[in-house]
Amino acid sequence: MAGSTARRRREEAKTEPKAPGEEAKPPHVPELLPAFPGLPLRIWMALLVLLVSAAAVILVSTWKPAEHPGKQTDFEVWASARRNLPDALQMKLALTGFGLCGIPRRGNRCARFVLDGVVPAAEVKELAELLQWLVSEAWGAGSGPPSVVDLHAETISYKDQRGVAVMTLKEKSELQQDNFVNLTMFMEFKSLKFTQKQVEAYSRVRQALRKQLSRLFGVPLEGLQHDMTFFSHINGSKTAQTTHDEYWHSHIDTEQYGTFAYTVLLYLNSADHDFDGGEFIFEESRGNGVVVPAAAVEPRAGRVVAFSSDAENPHKVLKVSRGVRMALTAAFTCSQEQAASIQSFPNPSMVEWSGTAAE
Repeated sequence: MAGSTARRRREEAKTEPKAPGEEAKPPHVPELLPAFPGLPLRIWMALLVLLVSAAAVILVSTWKPAEHPGKQTDFEVWASARRNLPDALQMKLALTGFGLCGIPRRGNRCARFVLDGVVPAAEVKELAELLQWLVSEAWGAGSGPPSVVDLHAETISYKDQRGVAVMTLKEKSELQQDNFVNLTMFMEFKSLKFTQKQVEAYSRVRQALRKQLSRLFGVPLEGLQHDMTFFSHINGSKTAQTTHDEYWHSHIDTEQYGTFAYTVLLYLNSADHDFDGGEFIFEESRGNGVVVPAAAVEPRAGRVVAFSSDAENPHKVLKVSRGVRMALTAAFTCSQEQAASIQSFPNPSMVEWSGTAAE
């Protein structure tokens, strides 16, 4: 009886009508923020949003991306190794007058180009394996980081520390000159020969680069002749032994080599994957001998970099910090006399088959 009376009173309290203007009280909710007299909850929420936003701004402004251990981040990358370039990247230069081939320095005829896919991947791989084979047979080639192989001059970098110990003094003298050895004599000494596949791949690549350069710069193909062509092999685990090993200095090709009109680089392996560092840096002259970085190209297997070789294109290669960077440099001239001085390749005694020498 008493229980039913108490229950009825509670139900009447629930349905008791409110006085006019009186609002129903919301159920109790635990306070999530400290309450101060006169400071509504919506103000607290606005302050919370403001604090979170400020913290986010501070975090973004101070955050730096994780740096690749081999990267040098004080320059802007123009052509990334991770990006494929089916169309040529072009950088025009505001110059006047005439270049070494008598071509007016206007439009795209004194510019810088970067392009992928000029040479089939199989032939890039063939040349990379050819270069590595020669360097390995020469016991690592040069004593410093860079080694150079010139198939036309028949030379390869060499440190003369081992391998030739069985030679007579006369044979050593004939073999080695100025940190290079005669490639033909060296291959005969080791009973080595080029294969027909290697020779044909090298010849096709040189011709493909010549045709591409003619199209890019508008130079008639018949007037564009081969100058020096050589391989470079930069080993990041070695330290420079002489000033000639310091490959990272800025230079201009016409000053360093004398006869280049146009320079083409073909990379045989890729940055990040095969080596760290080794970016190619185009520079700009600010007068009084001051040059500053203008554009960076990250090497990628099969990538071609083409540029006019004169003072409008000072450049350098950054240090390789890991791995081996491999490339083919093909220079071109408009001088018939200079072109005639370049020996043909191959020397019949250096190849497994005999026949007409490739250009």
